[in-house]
Parts: sequence; C-alpha cells; structure tokens
Amino acid sequence: MSGTVDKFAIFSLALTGLSISISPYPFVLILAYLIHELGHVIFAKICGAKIKKFKIGGFHLSLSYDCSKISYKKEFLVCVGGIIFNITSATIALLIPLFKGEGKEFFIICSFSLAFMNLYPAEILDGGGMLKAILNSIFSPAKSEKILVGVSIFAIILLWMISVYFQLVFSTNMSLFLISTLLLMEFCFVFIK
Repeated sequence: MSGTVDKFAIFSLALTGLSISISPYPFVLILAYLIHELGHVIFAKICGAKIKKFKIGGFHLSLSYDCSKISYKKEFLVCVGGIIFNITSATIALLIPLFKGEGKEFFIICSFSLAFMNLYPAEILDGGGMLKAILNSIFSPAKSEKILVGVSIFAIILLWMISVYFQLVFSTNMSLFLISTLLLMEFCFVFIK
C-alpha cells in the first residue's frame, strides 16, 4: 500500500503544481494557500497543539497536528483557523481600495473558495476535522471515526456526482470535477485501509 500512496503523492504533487502553473496569478493562489495554513499554525500555537508535518496534496497544502493534549474545542479551533484567515484576508482585500485589478479579484475568489471548500465535512478537509472534534466530544473515538468515515464517503461521492452533473449539463470548466475526483482518490488511497 505504501507504494500506491507514494505514487499518489507524486501524482497529487504534480496536479498541485499544474493548478498553480495554469492559474492566471500563480503567486496569488500560493498566497491564498499560505494564508490558510498560517491560520492553522497560529491557532495551533495559541491552542497548544504541536505541528507534526507539512504535506502538499491535490490542489491543497496541509499541516498535520498532534491535538492529543488539547481539548476538542481547541482542536475545533485549530481546524477552523485557516478558514477564518481566508475569510478575513478576503474581506480586508475587498474593503481596502489600495489594490485593484484582476489579481485582487482572483485573490478574493481564491480565499473565499478555499474557506468554503474547507467547510465541507470530509475527513481530509478542515470541515472533517471540525466534525471529528464535535463527534469526539459526544461519542467514543471508535464510534466517532465510523461516523466520520461514513459522512466523508457520502460527502465526497455527492460532491463528485454534482461535479459530473455540472460538467454534463452545463459544460462548465473542469475545476470542480478535478477537485472532487482528487478528493475521492485521496480519501480512497489514504483513509480506507
């Protein structure tokens, strides 16, 4: 299995690089990603969580944390930190008239998109981490994991089906389809043992 995961990591890294390279403003896209991860880092430091590793995945960057020594409320805050930073930075960019043009608009769209996409309740996104913290505060860790995996499978498959529908009916760009397919692949390779 580790060979499959390693091959998928290389594939995922290549697609991340491709998404940045075909972006009309690659540095703006990287900035939105970095602001998101900075939010997690700051909230982790405030809440006392240890950062274990940094990972580049399909259309995303991520950090792994050791939240074993903090409460579920603090774990929830660590997960929501990136979302808060993206929404805050997009709102500031929207309200401050110093910067103008398509680059500013692209940053605002990327930041809001990252924030809202990460609210999705799939285990490999921040929304899944937030859901896990909530479930762990209610149920045993084993039961929470089963519920989270079930919700994640349903959520990712639903997103993929919606993306296929939009692609077939509206002939939209391939972004949603690629993102949902990568989420599905990453979930299958990493989380289903």
